[in-house]
Amino acid sequence: MTHSEPAGGIADVMAGMPEVWRRLLAAHQPDRLGRCASCRTSSGSGERWPCSLHQIASEAKRLHGLQLGQAVAGD
Repeated sequence: MTHSEPAGGIADVMAGMPEVWRRLLAAHQPDRLGRCASCRTSSGSGERWPCSLHQIASEAKRLHGLQLGQAVAGD
């Protein structure tokens, strides 16, 4: 199992929850030092941006768009 597999699974689940990934994308933005402002606030140290939560939410947004496209195309 690779490091990206669990994140992909989480993103798959989160793709059906647009309110969740939208909030994560809005909250997990870079600060002036290039670190995630939300992760820095919650953990004290701050993960480099894009943080893992932003990456997962971005993938969920991408998957959501693909799912919408498939629904419209009738696949």
